[in-house]
Amino acid sequence: MLRLKIKKPSALKKGDTIGIVAPAWSFDTENFKKGISKLCGLGFRLKYNQSIFNRHWSMAGYDIKRAEQINKMFADKDVKAIFCAKAGYGSMRTLPYLDKRIILRNPKIFLGYSDITALLSYLNNVTKMVVFHGPVVSGEIHSDMNTFTLRYLLRVLTQTSPLGELKFPMLKSLRRGKASGILAGGNMSMIMSVIGTPYDIDTRGKILFLEDVGEDLETIDDYLVQLKFAQKLKYVKGIVFGRMIRCVDYSGKKYTIRHILNDILSDVKIPIIYGFPSGHRVAGDINVTLPLGVHVTLDADNARIIINEAAVS
Repeated sequence: MLRLKIKKPSALKKGDTIGIVAPAWSFDTENFKKGISKLCGLGFRLKYNQSIFNRHWSMAGYDIKRAEQINKMFADKDVKAIFCAKAGYGSMRTLPYLDKRIILRNPKIFLGYSDITALLSYLNNVTKMVVFHGPVVSGEIHSDMNTFTLRYLLRVLTQTSPLGELKFPMLKSLRRGKASGILAGGNMSMIMSVIGTPYDIDTRGKILFLEDVGEDLETIDDYLVQLKFAQKLKYVKGIVFGRMIRCVDYSGKKYTIRHILNDILSDVKIPIIYGFPSGHRVAGDINVTLPLGVHVTLDADNARIIINEAAVS
């Protein structure tokens, strides 16, 4: 498969300006202040518009206004990276208002997870940009954030060398084998939401990362069936599942998430690992920033991922 040239943002350096946007839920201002303080302490400048504190329903303002925050941060020459204040709900509602021309002319680091997957998918698939599945400002970024969360965040955003091997004790192999491809994916429910839209994810030749939180196993089963019916697993090279926090069998608690994965994916003959620590987590746990859009190797024989190329230039 011919790979279109993907844009890599410039590496983040101390003294650079990080722009903060709020494309989803409104957020706790005290937690936000802690995140800002931590980033300033790391040597970065911060920039955000007061509109991020607006509220409309559960979201941080009206759809078009939240999208305007993103457009303005991409257009701003002083801003070198864009972090999200909060995830939750509402990011997909901003997609029709994003200015593709501005974004194409100004590739930058864009970081977030969970509901922010809608934006990561847009930037990765529509504008062909490397994006980053990682912490949000009012969530994991604070004075006592997990040491490894901070280490991997800084490594992937500031270093122009490949991240290399990612191997953790909680990683388990569901189906052995090795495969290489471009890393794609994010939150399962958000990936389901964009199927059939202009912002649909392209899984051909990809190593697909999937994670979620708090979903009934029947819902996870439905998601996997939908991925199959939509031909999203037909040309995938391998699958990496996240921790799938609190995804349980509410019908009787007889089965586990791994029962469902083994059952529904029994005919998907590709390497599969489970438990990668990126995205949703329990308090204090690690959240590894994953670069989406770079070439990786999935080694399910040894339950690891190898990031083969730098995510920033």
